Amino acid sequence: MLNPAEVKLTEMGIQERIAQAISESGMSKSAIAKACGVSPSAVTQWVSGETKAPTAERLLKLARATRVSYTWLIDGRGHVNATDEVSERSLSPPDSNAELVDMEIVDGDEPLRPDEVWLPVFREVEFAAGDGATQVIENHGARERFSLPRLSRAGIQPENAGLAVAKGNSMEPSIHDGATIGIDKGCRQVIDGKIYALDHGGMLRVKRLYRMPLNRVRVVSDNGDEYPEEAYSLTDPDAPRIIGRVFWWENFD
Repeated sequence: MLNPAEVKLTEMGIQERIAQAISESGMSKSAIAKACGVSPSAVTQWVSGETKAPTAERLLKLARATRVSYTWLIDGRGHVNATDEVSERSLSPPDSNAELVDMEIVDGDEPLRPDEVWLPVFREVEFAAGDGATQVIENHGARERFSLPRLSRAGIQPENAGLAVAKGNSMEPSIHDGATIGIDKGCRQVIDGKIYALDHGGMLRVKRLYRMPLNRVRVVSDNGDEYPEEAYSLTDPDAPRIIGRVFWWENFD
């Protein structure tokens, strides 16, 4: 399942890292709250685990305020200290720079650079009825910046591009849990073996698709040991709806 706007607290996860970042920064909760644009009570709830983690944008603000690595804050990978992470990148050979890109999650107060564009974010939301059923929506206020040259290299028009965040391990080792993915909404035809974002009964899924006779498709997870292959007729009302082809995703080591 996907949810780009929020990162759910886990047993040993982000709650402890948020608490560590705030504690080691020496900043008061009031100062943290002001930097993140929330109330001090919200910061208290982040630390105590009484609520979900901040939105991606507020996590970025928290990382900047406390001078920790955003990557470490959201998933525990890499250096804790943002300066150490930057220093390590500066030692990489020149040819590797194309792969060492930032998360591109945006601080809302920062203007776009000339080579960037805002892209909407797909996510699941619960229907207003509150019965647990979900629907896939685009944007709803959530957006992230993305590189225009990257879109150009992929031959994708900015108006056809969107983003989401992969959840779970069904597409590992290709796409890891928590990786941001790029979706080309202008490509909905099935190309065998390519990865697509799907709206399946209100659930946002990411799978490889393969064509079959009689207008059917195979829906395949890279982690086939845990997630068996599925097959659907595209005319079946229960079949997944293709949102677009996944043209880019973050890679974690």
